[in-house]
Amino acid sequence: MHDAFLEQLYRWLEPLVDWLLASSRMEWLASFTERFHMAEGIMLVAMLALGVGLGAVFVVACYATELGRQARFLARRERESNARLTCGSRLPGMVGMVDAVNAEIDAAGAERVRALRAADEFSRGLSALSHDVRTPLTGARGYLQLAREEVDPSRKDAQLAAVDARLAAMSGLLDELFSYARAADPDTPLELGPIALRPLLEQVLLGHYPEFEARGWEPVLELEDSSVEVTADREALTRIVENLVVNALRHGLGPLAVRVRSAGEKGGEKDGVVVEFSNPVADPSAIDADRLFERFYQADASRSTAGSGLGLSVAAKLATAQGMDLSACLDGANLVVTLVAKTV
Repeated sequence: MHDAFLEQLYRWLEPLVDWLLASSRMEWLASFTERFHMAEGIMLVAMLALGVGLGAVFVVACYATELGRQARFLARRERESNARLTCGSRLPGMVGMVDAVNAEIDAAGAERVRALRAADEFSRGLSALSHDVRTPLTGARGYLQLAREEVDPSRKDAQLAAVDARLAAMSGLLDELFSYARAADPDTPLELGPIALRPLLEQVLLGHYPEFEARGWEPVLELEDSSVEVTADREALTRIVENLVVNALRHGLGPLAVRVRSAGEKGGEKDGVVVEFSNPVADPSAIDADRLFERFYQADASRSTAGSGLGLSVAAKLATAQGMDLSACLDGANLVVTLVAKTV
């Protein structure tokens, strides 16, 4: 009896359930549910976009604040100050930028120190050179005054000869200044070509033979290859050799030896030729070989010897302009100046 009732109830409810499922009301309910889930998704996307936007605004504000602080620091910083830029945040790229700016500040500071040292050296050198120019000029004026008052013709001639010597010394100093200015000018034209080395060296040495003879020195010239040629400007190379020989005569204590040898081989090709100028000096400890080619440098601080301290500097400038290398070192009691040139 009970089972029959349930069966009858099922048969009665089945059409009703089918009608409800097929009715538009259930479709509306399903549509409502679907739309609710879609709106929820849109809301999540909107909230995510808003969060990203707010985060971006916050990051931009942090960057702007930090960059503004650094800009104000750089604007107020004294150029001579050692103050460095600091980083107030760990934002990506900010530390690297601060390190790069500090590196530029350090480089500028080092350059400023070098410039101040160079200016100081130039000022001291110029003062010394001014003294070197005034000394012969004052001497010439003194001898000229004596010559005007002298009645003895022979003594007057000797005094005038002394005037001429003093003026010649001053003229030599001015020539060295002019030579330095030309050598330091990057626009000075050079005509590079093959130059036979042996005849050029012999010509310069023979030109100073009376000075060698007066000192009782016999210069030595040795070449591994007498026919070697170098790529150079003839006038510039002659001036280099001339200045090196004059330096040896002025400051040397013994005969000059000039030796020419091959610089070695690389890949079966000649790497160049080495010309060494060597002679003993009185006080090797007073010579700073690393500074020999500096402008106005003289090992004799009292400047009691002749010269302006420009000769070797001129030689170094001319060597560099021709792609050569000029260096110096002490070998015991000998000063050795080495010129490395390219062979043809």
